[in-house]
Amino acid sequence: MHYLARSLRGGFLINLFALLVANLFSAEPVLSKNQRFEYHDDIQALARSLPDSFHHDEKLVSILTALTAGYPEALQGLEISSDQRLVVCLAGQKFIYDDGLTKTFEERLDHPDIKDMFYQTYPLANPTDRLPKDFDPGRYRIEALFMALYGESESAVAKNCVAVEFCGHSVKFNARCGAADALRAVSGDLTTLLAHKPELRAYVNKLAGTFNWRKIAGTERLSEHSFGTAIDLNVEKAAYWRWQSPTQMETFSRKNWPTEIIENFERHGFIWGGKWWHFDTMHFEYRPEIIAYAKSAPARIPETQTAHP
Repeated sequence: MHYLARSLRGGFLINLFALLVANLFSAEPVLSKNQRFEYHDDIQALARSLPDSFHHDEKLVSILTALTAGYPEALQGLEISSDQRLVVCLAGQKFIYDDGLTKTFEERLDHPDIKDMFYQTYPLANPTDRLPKDFDPGRYRIEALFMALYGESESAVAKNCVAVEFCGHSVKFNARCGAADALRAVSGDLTTLLAHKPELRAYVNKLAGTFNWRKIAGTERLSEHSFGTAIDLNVEKAAYWRWQSPTQMETFSRKNWPTEIIENFERHGFIWGGKWWHFDTMHFEYRPEIIAYAKSAPARIPETQTAHP
């Protein structure tokens, strides 16, 4: 009897051990928690705190600096995900810094990461003439980021918009991230300019709109107007790439738009749609991170071309 009991206990322990081993090797692996690096008002220190494998990216510091210059309260820190991707924590959300994919122009428009937003450097030189094909700095927008910054729905954005007096017009513009204040500053500068050059008033005597929750024509992407951070000036003075024949894209010159108006907007964090290959000369949008990057990041290749006589 004692021998039988010992045998049963022995068999039970062996089976229990076998079961534990089987569970050990068959269980799904547990993913490690993301490694977090908090931001404490020092971009250089934040970048240095990352593992060496991330130090080769020479754009990282310039991009993070531009984001904090444009949206001072937005950056909380960085994370390294379980698949070793760098994640930027902005405005309470998390965004992949570089997804590692090689993208076409359209793919970059439709599925940008943080690095794609700064893929091309917006040219601050004025006047701008002709541009390289598909050179559209600022058009690579992460929709979820702008929702986090300005409002995630039409009603949420509407609540964040305030009335702004702009060159004799009252328009709706988003009060978040300094956008409405920036447009007021542009209006002040333009009012002074128009007093000295009344011939330029034709560009602002009619406006084509500001806040309008809608998709960009021909796409599924939200327009920047959806967030109350873009303004279109007089459509009668405008040129838009969809209104032109494809043969005119190569030869289109931006020199006929007043440099003074463009520079007033750029001074306060706006980019001009005329500085895109896919031009939209009535369009200005508040993108202080793009302007900040243009001021700080060195140009690696010439990004504008001069028209030949």
